Amino acid sequence: MATGSLGSDWPDAGSASWIWFPDQSGVPAPAWITKGVLAHRLQGREGLPIHVLMIEDDPSIADMYRLQFEHDGFRVTVATTGEVGFSTLSGQAPDLVLLDLLLPDRSGFEVLATLNERFPTHPPVVILSNYGEPSMIDRGRSLGAIEYLVKSRVTPSEIVRRIPAWIEQGGGGGPGKS
Repeated sequence: MATGSLGSDWPDAGSASWIWFPDQSGVPAPAWITKGVLAHRLQGREGLPIHVLMIEDDPSIADMYRLQFEHDGFRVTVATTGEVGFSTLSGQAPDLVLLDLLLPDRSGFEVLATLNERFPTHPPVVILSNYGEPSMIDRGRSLGAIEYLVKSRVTPSEIVRRIPAWIEQGGGGGPGKS
């Protein structure tokens, strides 16, 4: 049987539940959580939550990322085709685009090339694909993607941590501008 104290910095069970379930309604969050744990929720343009456009046709993957991003305070729009992604960009101004390469209407490379033509100052684009061949990575970067990630090598929480840096880095606007 273990004995000893966890120390005064260790939260009680009620406070610990806020780490796992921070959006419980009707229960006030302890001050140490609102100042520390939830302080990472960042704002995009005009004080609104950072808006991520995810162009991904696989509903399981899209939901997994959407749930994590929304939990961490981001606003998420999922587009299941390149054309829906273009429509979203026309109507809204996301802060970041996460782009799959295998889409039902066109390749992600075609989407990125068209983004460069139709939206010259588009937000930064990060390719998130199942394919990790060096030639594909080079092609994505040459089209202006600021990052190329292989889905099996990253988790949604890792991506969450990198989003602010990608937005800060910018890089929208086509090849050679990243």
